[in-house]
Amino acid sequence: MKAVTDALGREVMIPEKIETVIALRSGALRLLAYMDATDRVIAVEGNEKRRTVPYLFANPRLKELDVIGTGNLAEPELLAMHQPDLILTTYTTAGEAEELQQKTAVPVVVLDYGDFNENIDRFYNTLDFLGRILNKQKRADSLKTFIEECIVDLDRRTKGLTHRSNVYVGGIAYCGAHGIASTEPRYAAFRMVHANNVAAGLGEVTSSPKAWLENAFIDPEQLIEWNPDKFFLDISGRTVWEEDLQNTALASSLQAIQGNELYTVLPHNWYTINYENILCNAYYIGKVMYPEAFEDIELRKKCDEIYKNFLGKGVYAEMMEAFDAYRQIKITQ
Repeated sequence: MKAVTDALGREVMIPEKIETVIALRSGALRLLAYMDATDRVIAVEGNEKRRTVPYLFANPRLKELDVIGTGNLAEPELLAMHQPDLILTTYTTAGEAEELQQKTAVPVVVLDYGDFNENIDRFYNTLDFLGRILNKQKRADSLKTFIEECIVDLDRRTKGLTHRSNVYVGGIAYCGAHGIASTEPRYAAFRMVHANNVAAGLGEVTSSPKAWLENAFIDPEQLIEWNPDKFFLDISGRTVWEEDLQNTALASSLQAIQGNELYTVLPHNWYTINYENILCNAYYIGKVMYPEAFEDIELRKKCDEIYKNFLGKGVYAEMMEAFDAYRQIKITQ
């Protein structure tokens, strides 16, 4: 056994060699997929059987595993029955982690999920931490290198451009699907291509009581006041924002709707942040906003490169079949 310090500063004794793992809460299983360690996962949360996310397309075996509770709620008895070497979890408290460890007699390690904004170093630190405890440091290093290469490439293509449209993203998921008024002031894909996000002025204002959900719900009147040149709509909220787009007041007031400057993007949040989708979205947004700067980018090929680096398999075709994203929407007036 060896001692490690988790994201909450807890010292936890874990086995020297981790052969079996169970991941709990938002993003924990995704992180194991990033680390090419899903072969060690022996059971999953109930909702993993139903999610439409890249890491499950790349690792269909995960949907065949036993479940350790309904929905996203793990049952300590089922966790104890499976007796993994380690339980990894996110978005919990030290008290909850200690209680679960006592009930299951399995070491519980809490991870920091980070984000692609101010907390990107925390995301990288988590990859390094997992690399150390899973003996996958080379994997952590290669993924971090690839991410940085993408960020530098996106910056290089766009930072010197003078004409920048005002843009808005709506339909950002928050505990489920939402419509056009749900946005992300710090939408990372916009920042990566130096887009003028009209909601950026909201700063860290968030409607969510959960610290890791950074979306904001705005008043439609505010959207009319901003009147962005282009709309990007998160496909996860399609059933809601399709109705919003039929709103007569919005349709008559927003130039993006009148000019059919509406484009769909892959889910940003779905059981927390989809990092690989953010990079795919950034390249798509770049192609829409600055076609000449991204003329050499074949989107399908680039997205599959991103998915392969994150998940070991290109799943662009599966994602497009599931979501029908990356297309322009035309509203019939």
